[in-house]
Amino acid sequence: MIDSNETQLFNSKISILTIPRENFWIFKSGILEIIYLIAESYDDRSNSRYSDNDSSSLRSNDSNNNMSNNNNSDNEDEIDDELFFHLAFTSEEVTLMCCSKLIKKYLSNAIKLDKESILINDEFFIIQVFSDGLNIGEKILEITQPLSLNNITLFFISNYFSDLVLVPIKDKELVINILNEKKKDNNNDEDNGKQIELENKTFELLNNNNIKPKLDTNVKLTLTGARIGDSLEILKQTAENISKLNTEKFSDNNNRSFPEYFAITRTPTEEIGLLIPFNKNDKNKLNYSNKNLIGSLDEDYYYPIIIDLKKLPLDLKGIASGIASRLIRENIKEMSYLSFGRSGIVLIPDMFIEIVDKLIS
Repeated sequence: MIDSNETQLFNSKISILTIPRENFWIFKSGILEIIYLIAESYDDRSNSRYSDNDSSSLRSNDSNNNMSNNNNSDNEDEIDDELFFHLAFTSEEVTLMCCSKLIKKYLSNAIKLDKESILINDEFFIIQVFSDGLNIGEKILEITQPLSLNNITLFFISNYFSDLVLVPIKDKELVINILNEKKKDNNNDEDNGKQIELENKTFELLNNNNIKPKLDTNVKLTLTGARIGDSLEILKQTAENISKLNTEKFSDNNNRSFPEYFAITRTPTEEIGLLIPFNKNDKNKLNYSNKNLIGSLDEDYYYPIIIDLKKLPLDLKGIASGIASRLIRENIKEMSYLSFGRSGIVLIPDMFIEIVDKLIS
């Protein structure tokens, strides 16, 4: 059953842009402008009488907007500052998710210039799922499974603090109705049947398009984030890293100073989450100070399951949910997700790799 205390809905209109990695240089200056804008919001706050933690608490207390009171969604009060930001890299693509107004202001010319990049037509709202770190895979599935079965497009972002699901605004009323109905429904047999149905649809779609999920055991990734009060430092260092990013050839991994996989997320509740390399040498290239980061940086890591979705439409339904469902039924209940425009990643802890390898081989 969905617990409304663990979910929160945000109303900013979010756009999603997918960029071939070799074309990122066209967008770099505009994206840096957005990062600087976000950094300013933390810089201004550090000069006020409120800390990051104080401000977040005030915001949450002023506007407790969870699933249980969202039936009249058109009249909801904004409870975030429209500075949600997510930038993620793979070896082949870069995906940006942020406020539509910011993309229009800072990236319109770049979008017109680069015909290979795609701005998804739909605008999205955010459902944030909070977690104590246990069984987050199951919690996300409780939300995404019924939506996927109703052919609703979903994008996922996992970070150290919470998981985010982006859902088209045009489907908002339907989404809220589905989740409220799911909250009332407690039919386990029916749920199991729907779970298997979603899995079968997902793997049939992948098989029909010769798409094979790949477990890459050569890549180790860490989920971390900025400590309270250190968000500004992390944003400044991220901007410096991106400003130096080699925008020529990306085929030579040995000479690449920027990681193959990287993500930064400024959540609607104002935390800064990071996905960075676990390997010490690669991590050191980013020049983040460990004192600014949270979590077990030298202990916990994930292997990525990479799903190449270039053969499928951008508005595909249920891929991540279907794969996650199959993994959860194999008792792999700890996992994270990352959606790109043309690919998807499921992050698996190292203890489960043998099970996963057999499952997808």
